[in-house]
Amino acid sequence: QAAILKAIHQDPVLSRVKLIAEPWDLGPGGYMVGRFPVHWTELNDQFRDTARRYWKGDESLIGGLASRISGSSDL
Repeated sequence: QAAILKAIHQDPVLSRVKLIAEPWDLGPGGYMVGRFPVHWTELNDQFRDTARRYWKGDESLIGGLASRISGSSDL
């Protein structure tokens, strides 16, 4: 666990707020979705991208959006 994550967890203010992570890092193994500590919420980039494209008018993604909303298992 990175030092910054430990510091945030120990901070009296930050440890009590909802934290959302973008689970990316450079280099091999940089896609870290599902590996953040407890009390963190992770941004699901597949949901984000599908939702954006749907809301911008790509109605062919309705099935994909439904899958993402219901908790797609392909992460």
